[in-house]
Amino acid sequence: MDRLARIRILEPEDETSLSPMERRVRRILSICYRLALAIFITAHIFDFLFSSVWMHGYIWSLNLPIDLDMSDKSAGAIVYHQLEQVGQIERLILMTGKVLAIALVMMFCGFASGKPQTIWNLFRLSMCIGGLGGLLRPMQLKQRMFSSLHEGFYCFVITFSIGAILAVRSMERLPRSVGVVEAKAAVDERSEEVSSDREENNNNTAKEEMKDE
Repeated sequence: MDRLARIRILEPEDETSLSPMERRVRRILSICYRLALAIFITAHIFDFLFSSVWMHGYIWSLNLPIDLDMSDKSAGAIVYHQLEQVGQIERLILMTGKVLAIALVMMFCGFASGKPQTIWNLFRLSMCIGGLGGLLRPMQLKQRMFSSLHEGFYCFVITFSIGAILAVRSMERLPRSVGVVEAKAAVDERSEEVSSDREENNNNTAKEEMKDE
């Protein structure tokens, strides 16, 4: 399984053979791809957690502090009303702002300092932001406990998801793993040679003892 996990479609390139311009372009393309993927995932998480099509989103919509009574409305009518208030373009801008804000928070917390960070550090940061969001949201809009837990969980999920997309790197390159495998193979060959030498020595001593007898 370890060997299967290290399979790559293309052979890894030697970074010393790349020009500084090509490295810069690849880094920019990688950052743009990660940002686009983070915005896409954030938008879908928002639709899943706050759409009234789902039961948790429907209950959250009913608990909103608005003048319009939604208790006798269907889920489709609530979704249509929400889209009238906030369109898709505004949602896209909002998701982009969330991704950039979380990226800035991660940079401030040391994820861009070059020091190695663990997924546990990202989890703790997400828990702190989720708890802070769950406390501040009801104070802002005077919502109920369900809305506080719902939006706190949303803050935790998007922080952890965006952080993982932006910060997680793939495992080590193949040459290092190949070197480890070759080193292990060399050790195995050496141990086999030592064992064969011991067997030969034992056979020789046995023959000498038989001759002496």
